[in-house]
Amino acid sequence: MKLIRLTCDQPTFHPVYFNDSGLTLIIGDSSKEKEGSSNGVGKTLVLGLVHHCLGANADKKLTSAVPDWWFSLLFSHNGTEYLVSRTGNGKKILLNDKPISLKAYKDLLDKCGIFNLNNNIPYLSFRSLFKRFSRYTRDDCINPARTKKEQDFDALLRTTFLLGIDHTLILSKRNNKQDLDKVSQSLKNWQQDDVLKDMFRAGSQPKVRYEWLEREIPRLQGELNAFQIHEKYRAIEEETNSLTKTVRELEKNKNIIEFKINNIEKTLLSHPDISREDLLELYSGLQDIFKPETLVHFETVENFHNSLSFNRKKRLENDKVRLLSELEILQFNITETSMLRDSNLQSLHGKRALDEYAIIARQLAEFEEEKIRLNDYLNFSVNLQEKAQKLRERKVEQDRLAVDYASTNPLSEYDKIFAELAEIMYPRVPAGIVLDVNTGDNQIRYDLSIQIEGDDSDGINDARILCFDWLVFMFGENHAMNMLWHDNRLFADIDPGVRSRWFAFVNQSAKLSGKQYIATLNTENFQAMAATLSEQEMKELASQIVLTLRGDKPGNKLLGIQFGSKK
Repeated sequence: MKLIRLTCDQPTFHPVYFNDSGLTLIIGDSSKEKEGSSNGVGKTLVLGLVHHCLGANADKKLTSAVPDWWFSLLFSHNGTEYLVSRTGNGKKILLNDKPISLKAYKDLLDKCGIFNLNNNIPYLSFRSLFKRFSRYTRDDCINPARTKKEQDFDALLRTTFLLGIDHTLILSKRNNKQDLDKVSQSLKNWQQDDVLKDMFRAGSQPKVRYEWLEREIPRLQGELNAFQIHEKYRAIEEETNSLTKTVRELEKNKNIIEFKINNIEKTLLSHPDISREDLLELYSGLQDIFKPETLVHFETVENFHNSLSFNRKKRLENDKVRLLSELEILQFNITETSMLRDSNLQSLHGKRALDEYAIIARQLAEFEEEKIRLNDYLNFSVNLQEKAQKLRERKVEQDRLAVDYASTNPLSEYDKIFAELAEIMYPRVPAGIVLDVNTGDNQIRYDLSIQIEGDDSDGINDARILCFDWLVFMFGENHAMNMLWHDNRLFADIDPGVRSRWFAFVNQSAKLSGKQYIATLNTENFQAMAATLSEQEMKELASQIVLTLRGDKPGNKLLGIQFGSKK
């Protein structure tokens, strides 16, 4: 695949005509602008429009600023030219002047042979692989083996695919891990079952509970079979309870009356009345204290005393008779009420209430349902555990195969070439590519290390990406990409001397290979190379400039208008 030209239906747009082979340079003179943003002169936007015309998701800024502009990209592959046009909002696409949906267009890109996707390897597509030859966003330019938002597995599969590494073990480990995770999740889902959740929370074992239910269900069934129901059980039970309460109240009153009668009898038996002799003796003793005439009425006093004694005995006898009459009535009521209560109890003997039957029946049904659920869980659990064991055994076998494969050092040639590329930029600095087997409990089959010593430095890390991209571009497999694009952001932190050596190398190499190497540079980054390159080399690089964009006014920017917010 090669790029031919990028144009637009608006006259203010600055068209880009790519050199057929060798180096293509796009220069911007506004190094003070924020790189890669819509506020720049448009160096990075050129690459963004190429992505836009090659099926990327619509850019929000384009959609907002120029929704109706038609951008057109002419590219070739295997001798066939393709002209694709797309509106700024991405809603309309023309392929060779014929309307096509975005999905159909992406399918065509997948199948046209730019990448070897005939084996229908999952997670691979034109879009996911093309970004490795045209890193657009800042996040695309952090790690040579990863682009923006890629997960570890996706990054590994896509990178190793372009290096020709066998993908079967990579996919099988992911699938194996996903199957194991599904087994674990299935068991967790079972543990959220209403029947099982409380049991697990209480620390019970399903097998122990199941065995207990096997004993308890027959016992409850037997109790249910022997159940005798009295239809009026509850009504009679309530009446009996009321009668019992009445009997207790009557007996309480009986005890009170018996206590009163007993006190009366004790009072009558104690003979508390004073005799005549005692009374005379009392009066004789008083003669020394009182005058004699005060004691002459002894007969009157005696008569009065006798009258009081007689009246008290009569009152007590009358009270006793009344209490005995009440006691008799109470005893009769107690007997009658007790007999009625005992009759009710006899009628309920051996029988139970309908609601009790319902409670036992409901308990039995719940136990039977729980037993079924536990049986399903135990059988399912055994099957899952057997499946999990087979998956673990398969993982061990795959780990062994991966170790055997890695021991053949499939990246040895790439490692050598990468070290040579790194030597061009940083002489005598260790660099290389290492493929290690990852046997951890994860989805990653290999750990791919692409290293230039000191790559924690921004400049050296950028150089690491440049070298690896060139390696895949020139020597990789499963692609027919004859175009590699590097944006200014990958050159900004690299020392001018290192940058000079890189451009001198790629200019000659791309020209000899017949492939395209496209780069965007700020003016100062381009001119800074003059200090280490010869005048002839600088002239040759300058001859490869196809477009110069300036930030002095909107008309000199890529779109010819102010695009995005102005700072």
